[in-house]
Amino acid sequence: MRIKGQIGEISYGDGYKTLIMGVLNLSPASFYRGSITESSNTIQKKIIEFMTEKADIIDVGAISSAPSFIYDSVEDFSESKEIERLRKFFESIKEIGSQIPISVDTQSHKTAEFALNSGASMINDISGLKADVMMAKTISEFNASVTIMACQSQPGDVFEITDILIELQKSIDLALDAGISRKNIVIDPGLGGWIPERKTENDYLIIQQLDKLRKLNQPILVGISRKSFIGSIIEKKPNNRLWGSLAATSIAINNGAHIIRTHDVKETRDTCLIIDYMKSLIEKETSYK
Repeated sequence: MRIKGQIGEISYGDGYKTLIMGVLNLSPASFYRGSITESSNTIQKKIIEFMTEKADIIDVGAISSAPSFIYDSVEDFSESKEIERLRKFFESIKEIGSQIPISVDTQSHKTAEFALNSGASMINDISGLKADVMMAKTISEFNASVTIMACQSQPGDVFEITDILIELQKSIDLALDAGISRKNIVIDPGLGGWIPERKTENDYLIIQQLDKLRKLNQPILVGISRKSFIGSIIEKKPNNRLWGSLAATSIAINNGAHIIRTHDVKETRDTCLIIDYMKSLIEKETSYK
């Protein structure tokens, strides 16, 4: 069965190009300094950069979710702070007039409601709709898209593929029960060092087994960019993890990823173009046999 999804006017999935989701962080506590934009001026510069580099989606985060046991920068959640930062972002993008679909990274239905009212097309919920009981209903009311990350009781706390499948199915059921269209649901296995119990090898095994998520029949998003499991192998800080990220990204696309969430749109786009072309050749060759 061919997998297909929809974000705004964009169709994607099997047989389509890999979508690139550019990361824009409004929080000074975000783990990668290169993605942080706080002033209206820097927000607009980053949006224009993404437009020039042909990002398909912009994913905006207003509160950092970087794990405190890995990174020094920690930020307590504040709904009011999250909304105020997002307000500045939406005012900035309105001035530019960008038509790139916007995804907002939040676990709060009130923040999601504000974002969707402001023009966002998608909510990226790292709790898999489990942190806020009103989240699924809110997304459904706007007929918006949603990315649900594998989560049992806290983001990233499942890291074996069998457990990831179980928790993602629970989140899919929550979405469907709330009236969210299946075509609007994206699944994310939750790569990265979210909790101390995770080991570096867990994330690489997930990438290697990514095709097993296809049984859920939903498009797959992965967030690899500059994360700690990349740094663990190449022994470099976030600002020097680009090439390692691209290597893992190539494998993820080959194993079934449909959307790549990245801090580095231009470089990731080139990587996607090569892997997509190779996959199309293989598919064409297979169809001839």
